[in-house]
Amino acid sequence: MTTKVLIVDDNELYRTAFRRNLMLQNYDVVEAENADEALQMFETEAPDLVVTDLSMRSPTEGLDLIRSIKQIDPLTPLVMISAVGTFEEGSVARELGADRVITKQKIDEHIEELYNAIEQARANSAKNREIRAEVGDLTKDPDNIPQGAAEKLRRIISTPNTHPAILEDAYDALIQATAADTRRQLEDAVAGAADVTIIQIEEQLKERLPEFSRFASDTQKELRTAEYFYQRQGGDSPGDAEDFTRNIGFSYCFAVENEAKDRLRRKLNRFLSDRRNIKLIKSLIDPRTRQLDIFYHQHLLRLPQQFDFTTDNVRQVFQRIIEHESHYKPDGLKALGIMIVCFGRDYTVKGLKGSHKIENPLGIKSFDTEEQTLHFAKHLVSLQHFRNPYIHPEISEMEKVSRIRETALTCLEDISRIV
Repeated sequence: MTTKVLIVDDNELYRTAFRRNLMLQNYDVVEAENADEALQMFETEAPDLVVTDLSMRSPTEGLDLIRSIKQIDPLTPLVMISAVGTFEEGSVARELGADRVITKQKIDEHIEELYNAIEQARANSAKNREIRAEVGDLTKDPDNIPQGAAEKLRRIISTPNTHPAILEDAYDALIQATAADTRRQLEDAVAGAADVTIIQIEEQLKERLPEFSRFASDTQKELRTAEYFYQRQGGDSPGDAEDFTRNIGFSYCFAVENEAKDRLRRKLNRFLSDRRNIKLIKSLIDPRTRQLDIFYHQHLLRLPQQFDFTTDNVRQVFQRIIEHESHYKPDGLKALGIMIVCFGRDYTVKGLKGSHKIENPLGIKSFDTEEQTLHFAKHLVSLQHFRNPYIHPEISEMEKVSRIRETALTCLEDISRIV
């Protein structure tokens, strides 16, 4: 299969020379004069690899292009050609995701190096796409994740030099696969429990959560499972009995995530399908830096409560919404919490051009005050934060399961109010 290369350079002579040389090596070549043209070509031509000049309409336009392409498809290989080839330029280019940096003045001497760089980058990209496809296949059916999927994902995560984008996908998939293993293990055990015990647990849950009977069936199942094992092992102190702490934590967290997404599904779909909201989110991103607008960044830092997320977490959620629009799916409780903080209440952001009103575009009207809305979001985010040590033990010491349980039940009380 022929490799398609996109050449980006504002110098037509260089583009022509590159094109001729690459076509002689049996590459399929397309051209662009600047970053804007390149992004259009990237969408329409789907090149296998991009070779870009550094300095075009601006001294760092090539770096901006690398950043933009990596946001669209982080696995696309890129080679940057610099007229000067300074250490600083090369360092920034590699940090942004460039596979190779070559000095333009020495391109004739190092034309073979360019060919080798293209071939190596193409081979790495093909391998990465195979691994990413494998990750996706393991969890493509969330209701029927195969046994052994978690172990395969752990091997991928532990492989040296795994691409960061694949690591992110693999971590998300590992959460799902671990949850599936947990469900299988715990459901088998619960199935063998006395019916009277399960009935007692349901009655206890209904006392704390009067809406329990109206929860989604999967939410009820996860809660019954979590409560059964929480009581069986004696809360935080399993003693000589088998320790189900890890599994209990997963079940409480997935009960909350399932019910939150079920109750908020219509509101999220309406929000993401409204082009005005996509425009709003774009207005909160600085187009030059692709970071949060400085005034919005300051607004988040001044929130009356402390949240277990960073402004970069907010930026990532915004970028994914902009990229996927109506197809965006919040990938966890933290993302849900961020969306509620940003779009589930009425507030005003003061900016350079005046005040900017955000009037609860998610349409969450279940809480009496803004403080209650923020508390709900805080609990959702905190629950994922508590759960993280179960997936990434290096982050911090495991939280006590009683704290996870209480936070989960508080979240479900709040979720019960959403209509």
